[in-house]
Amino acid sequence: MSQTDITSNMPRILVVDDSRIVRATVKKHLSTQFDIVEEADGEAGWSRLEADPEILVMMTDLSMPKLDGFGLLGRVRKSQDARIKNTPVIVISGEEDLEVKQQALERGANDFVTKSTDRAEMLARVSAAAKLARTARELRATEESQARTATTDAQTGLATEHMLHVEGDKAMAHAARYHGETTLVLFELDKFDEVTCELGEAAAGQLINLVAKLVAGKLRKEETLARLDGPCFAVMLYANFSGATIYAERLKETIAAAKVNFRGQSLRITASIALANSVQDGLADFDGMLGLAQLRLARKRAGVVQPVAEGSAQPSDMTVAEALALIAQGKEALVQPQLPRLLESLQPLLALASTPTA
Repeated sequence: MSQTDITSNMPRILVVDDSRIVRATVKKHLSTQFDIVEEADGEAGWSRLEADPEILVMMTDLSMPKLDGFGLLGRVRKSQDARIKNTPVIVISGEEDLEVKQQALERGANDFVTKSTDRAEMLARVSAAAKLARTARELRATEESQARTATTDAQTGLATEHMLHVEGDKAMAHAARYHGETTLVLFELDKFDEVTCELGEAAAGQLINLVAKLVAGKLRKEETLARLDGPCFAVMLYANFSGATIYAERLKETIAAAKVNFRGQSLRITASIALANSVQDGLADFDGMLGLAQLRLARKRAGVVQPVAEGSAQPSDMTVAEALALIAQGKEALVQPQLPRLLESLQPLLALASTPTA
C-alpha cells in the first residue's frame, strides 16, 4: 500500500534557525495551532519559501550559515513574487542591541520574539502575523479577480487585456464571416526596466501614459488599443498583413521620433514590435493569435532572429531553450500547446540519460 502525505489544515509557519533546540522550542510553543516546517540555514529557508505557497509567516534567526537572516530578509522583500515579498517575517532574536533590531526593521522585519519568549506571547505574535498575511492574500486575490474582468486600464485609460480578448474575438468572427483578415500588433518599450531604474517609477509611469496617448491619437474608431503587462501594448487592426506591416513600421517610427524630456535631458525611446495575422498564420481564434504574437515578441526580446515575413513562422518551431525562457517569465500558457512536440524532441536525450554507464 503506497503512502500518501496528509496536509494539515492549520496555517503553515516556516521556522529558519540553525539551532535544533530553538526550532524545537518554537515548534513546542506553536504546534497546537500551526503547521510548523523547519529549515536549518538561510539558503534552505529561501528555497522552502519559494517552493511552498502555503507558508503564511516566516520566523528566522539572524546569525545562520550559508545565508544569514539579513540576507534572507533582503531576498524576501526584493522578490518579484507578491506572495513572497509580502510574507510577514518575525525575527527570532537573542539579546541583540537596539542597533541590530533597527537594522532588521529597515530590511523588512515585521516583529521580534526572543529565544526565551513564553508560549502565550509567541502564539499571540505569530497569530497576529498569520492573520495579517491571510487578509493581505485575500485582498490581492480580490484585486486580481477584478483586474481580470476590468475593461479599462486604471493608469492609461486604455482597454485591458480582458477587453482586448472581447474585441479580438469580435474581429476574428468578423474576418471569418466576410472572408477578410485581422491583425494583432504587439509592441513593447525597449529596456524599460533600465529606464525605470534611471528615472524612477513615477517618471516611468508618465512615459507609459505618453506612449499610450501618442498611439491612441492615431487609431481609427474601430481599432482597439490595449495595455497589457508593464510597457507592453496591443493594437487590434481590421487590416491585412501587408497593411498591418506598414502600420507597424510607422508606429515604430512614431515612438522613436517622440520628444521626451526629463530634467532637461532628451530621452530616446524605441519599441520592439511583433505581428500575428488571421490569414497569413492560419489562425482560427484570438487566443492563438495572441499567443503567437507574444511568442514572437519574446523572441525579439531574447535577440532571436525573426524571418523577414513574420507570418511564415509557425508557432510549432518553438525551441526547448525558448520554452524554458518563457516558463521562467511565468508564461507557461505559451508553452503548453507545444509540449507534445517538445517532449518528443527530448526523447533521445532522455533515452541517453537512462542508459546505464559502464
